[in-house]
Amino acid sequence: MNNLKKPNLLVLGAAGGVSNAFLHQVLHHRTLFGKLVLLDPKKTVIHDPYLDHKTLNYIFLQKRVAVSKKEKEYMNILKKYNIDIVLDLTDAPSIPLLEATDRQGVSYVNTAMNDNVQTVSNLIFDVYKRRKQLNGAPHILCTGMNPGAVNMFVRYGIEKFGVPEAITHFEYDMSHIAEKWMPMMTWSIKEFLVETSKDPGGVMQGRGKVKFLYPNALENRRDMKPIISPIMKLSKYPHGFIVLHEENVTVAQKYNIPSRFIYAVNMQTMANLIHIYEKKNKVHMRDLILGDNTNRVLDGADNIGVLLEYKTKKVYYFNAISNLAVVGTNATYTQVAIGIWAALLTLIFDQLKSQVYFVEDLYETHYPYYLFDNLRVQEFVFKGKKLKRYNPWLKMKRHEKFRHVYI
Repeated sequence: MNNLKKPNLLVLGAAGGVSNAFLHQVLHHRTLFGKLVLLDPKKTVIHDPYLDHKTLNYIFLQKRVAVSKKEKEYMNILKKYNIDIVLDLTDAPSIPLLEATDRQGVSYVNTAMNDNVQTVSNLIFDVYKRRKQLNGAPHILCTGMNPGAVNMFVRYGIEKFGVPEAITHFEYDMSHIAEKWMPMMTWSIKEFLVETSKDPGGVMQGRGKVKFLYPNALENRRDMKPIISPIMKLSKYPHGFIVLHEENVTVAQKYNIPSRFIYAVNMQTMANLIHIYEKKNKVHMRDLILGDNTNRVLDGADNIGVLLEYKTKKVYYFNAISNLAVVGTNATYTQVAIGIWAALLTLIFDQLKSQVYFVEDLYETHYPYYLFDNLRVQEFVFKGKKLKRYNPWLKMKRHEKFRHVYI
């Protein structure tokens, strides 16, 4: 990306929760971009009372992205507004959007890989094979949290301690509605149900090696106490879903090591979902509500981390954001928005070669500087059960090249 020109940015899915968190941060950095074009079939974003619409100075397009049916219309939007970067925050199929955007010579950024049929592992395998052929522009995929932004935690650990024998990504989202308990989710209910009750669970056993866990992740749960008890002292620990996630697949592809993701939400919500599933053999979207920390105020925190296992030690990298600490969005969306900003700044300020990148490929860019500046990531090093080293906040050593990360 030419850093002498302010890029024009197109945001797909502009009325969603992640976009809301992102747009709150754009208010402070609007001068980084030329045109800001927001696209969504819903008009809710233009009536959002929490946004400073004048400062955002955006163009709103009330449309639905359907590249498979309306590629010409999508291409015309890219041309008409001279778009340089597309930020995809939708649940539309990712690969057709990536391919169409690449053909136009425009950079594509997303937070996760979506598809109505294929598993996430097949999507990643497909893109991984063609990542250097998709070279119309530099693209950054899976910069959400989770998925892939946590792989910068992994890459930091590998730079310091070497490639581990195995990796466990974990998340315990303890968010709950403050006034009274209701079964809720802090991000897309649809996608949560797809990855926990529709798709098979799974783990990566190495490069190109997937072990699927049938029928789904909801029926394949793992006690998280052995994983998180060294760094989280709780009276009770959840049994998390074993979910096949983007970050597991991409890090296994890069380093040829086993990788898994264990995911839990508020334990009362989990118990409720399991009860519904065991009774009806299905969970519906109506069985959950969205907790965005605006209409319904939230307590609790979203806890995310990675465990790198070596022969003689275990290394943790861990972040927790409280819902009490954020306004106008929730902790989960805040974590995702930070990953988005890290990717956008990398496209703006680094001269990336035109191809597809995943987060763990971007260690020598602005990405880790912005991420660790804006996300408190803790480091724990254990030998056996004994904590040998603790760093309360990782920081990258400064270099003049990365002066822009202070924004």
